[in-house]
Amino acid sequence: MVFPICSNPLLRIGLETVLLGGAFNIWPEAVDDISVLPRTLGGENVLFIIDGQNYSDDAVSIINQIKTRFPDARIVILSEKFEPDAVCAAWQAGAHGFCLSNSQREIIVGSLDLVMLGEIVLPSAFILSLTASNAGHTASATVQSSESSEDYPSLGRKLSIREAQILDYLRQGAPNKVIARKLSLSESTVKVHVKAILKKIGACNRTQAALWATRRFSSDAEV
Repeated sequence: MVFPICSNPLLRIGLETVLLGGAFNIWPEAVDDISVLPRTLGGENVLFIIDGQNYSDDAVSIINQIKTRFPDARIVILSEKFEPDAVCAAWQAGAHGFCLSNSQREIIVGSLDLVMLGEIVLPSAFILSLTASNAGHTASATVQSSESSEDYPSLGRKLSIREAQILDYLRQGAPNKVIARKLSLSESTVKVHVKAILKKIGACNRTQAALWATRRFSSDAEV
């Protein structure tokens, strides 16, 4: 069951059109108050879609309400664009996916399918914009292992210099093969480091690690 949380009736109609005939059924009423929804609806097959455009300031609060009443529900934010800080805050609150409202039907449906399967979904355009906006910081990933942890202030408390270098590449979306070539390591060594990084920062996958790193690097840049 899909519960759209949106104040825009056109967006709701659009969602109904996009999901029509698929595996998703939309709740027949507008969801204005999460607390009035019956708890019996809770479960892994419940999906909440939040209108990120009109609820940008309240997204985290809404996510907290959802997680309190339906801890196993999946949560997706739909918006025309996403800001890194907002994505990090929503992800930490418990959001599982972020979809661009102007995406093609197949992309939106496919993204929702992935979220329901347990994946974290981010638009490729968002990842690319992060890479571009942080291009000036990219050079720090090529530092040699002899450098001090001061190059990665907030990361140094958890990770070794080599792990911080690899995490920076994960933030850019680089695969293990590319990371291995850039740092003159074997792919198997990179895999070992990636597993260690995920464990140390409490991430379940590379996407979560990239979000974690983006937030930390942004914090360092503001210092």
